[in-house]
Amino acid sequence: MNYSVVITTFDKRFHEFLIPLVKSIKIERPGIEIIVMANGACRADFNENYRQELLSFLATQQNCFLTVFPTFQSLAKMWNRGILTASSEQVLVLNDDLHIATGLENGFFDQLEATLANNAGTFKINGSFSHFVISKRDLIEVGFFDERLLGLGEEDGDFYWRYHEKLEREIPSINLSHIDNVCSDIADSGYTKGIRTAAKFNRDYIKYKKYKEVLIGGYRGMFDKRVKKQTPDEKQYPYEVFYRENKDKV
Repeated sequence: MNYSVVITTFDKRFHEFLIPLVKSIKIERPGIEIIVMANGACRADFNENYRQELLSFLATQQNCFLTVFPTFQSLAKMWNRGILTASSEQVLVLNDDLHIATGLENGFFDQLEATLANNAGTFKINGSFSHFVISKRDLIEVGFFDERLLGLGEEDGDFYWRYHEKLEREIPSINLSHIDNVCSDIADSGYTKGIRTAAKFNRDYIKYKKYKEVLIGGYRGMFDKRVKKQTPDEKQYPYEVFYRENKDKV
């Protein structure tokens, strides 16, 4: 297959969400590469029972690979590292609270692969970053998800804004059926929340530090109002281009 799957998750969503999601993917595409990014707890020790159960479950699943963060990390970092870990140029990134229907004619993966055959770039699915496809080339050209967003939230809107700034077009959205976003409110209890499960830190950083609202010019994107960037982006993973250009020489 010409794409990989990355799933971000954490302990409180293991039984209810991650296990059914991985199983449904493997029913539809048994050999597909899945990269699972498991986050640690914020202000708490890593759940040892979860670690054992997670390792045991994924060991039974073909072509599944796991990265475990012992301590809490940003969603931006999990997305970046998951995408870089994947062996394919195109990556389907999924939240864990998704339901994929199985055993259907022209199911979700059939539709996705038909779309990928005609679109080698980045796109949202059903208007949401709960499920999206990204190309490594786009990620490098636009710039990685901003890891200064230390919690969860706003990393998608920030990337969307920078994508438009760099490529002078918006990220398209493709409608695909047989995938449902549960939008679970189950979240890590250790960080301060803003809107639903999003971290207040991320919202404040975007709204008061990285961007400023403007009446004229600027660009709205996924934000509430038109904004201009006032804090420059740092270079993240600067040697990834070198790796891509030279990995076949090793």
